[in-house]
Amino acid sequence: MQRNGSTCRESTLLLDVWLVTHLTGRLLDDALRPLGITGDEFGLYSLLHGRGPVAPTQISRWTGMAPTTVSGMIRRLAARGHLTRRPHPGDARSHLLELTPAARQVTEEAAQVLARLLPRIEDGLPSGAGAVRAGLGALDSALRDLLPVDRHPFPGTTGPGEAGPEVAGEPAAPLTPDQQREVHAYARWLRVRDAVPRA
Repeated sequence: MQRNGSTCRESTLLLDVWLVTHLTGRLLDDALRPLGITGDEFGLYSLLHGRGPVAPTQISRWTGMAPTTVSGMIRRLAARGHLTRRPHPGDARSHLLELTPAARQVTEEAAQVLARLLPRIEDGLPSGAGAVRAGLGALDSALRDLLPVDRHPFPGTTGPGEAGPEVAGEPAAPLTPDQQREVHAYARWLRVRDAVPRA
């Protein structure tokens, strides 16, 4: 059954995301190979670096990865001596994971490698990195609404829809659909205004 006029021979949003996911993975793997980690592992290092200590089940709820996948990655990090475990104060059956100082060093070195690569990617984005991240934020929210997962682990970092900037130390509420439309209209006006040559 065809939906929205699409056929299996045509690209769809989901196929596009699948392709971009694998291209991103290849780019990360190639860039991080000298440090001995994969792109997927760097994602986990970054998550633990920014949000640790955290339980393995919470990693699954944030990422959507199967618990067995998370367990396999944890075993690899632990085998390198990059993880410490401590009892979970709220759940005697679980534990909290945290990066060791050596793992934090690897994470920071990997971030520096990718920081040198990122401008080359951003140069190829006609609409700019902000617009792409806003679109990814909307896609992230839409996918999370369809899955039994938690909200984005870093709210407000992927564009409108998760959370706005903090005001007086208080996290702002997510933008309403009307507010998002107003922000997008203003952004379009700015692009038109800046495209007009000035005397």
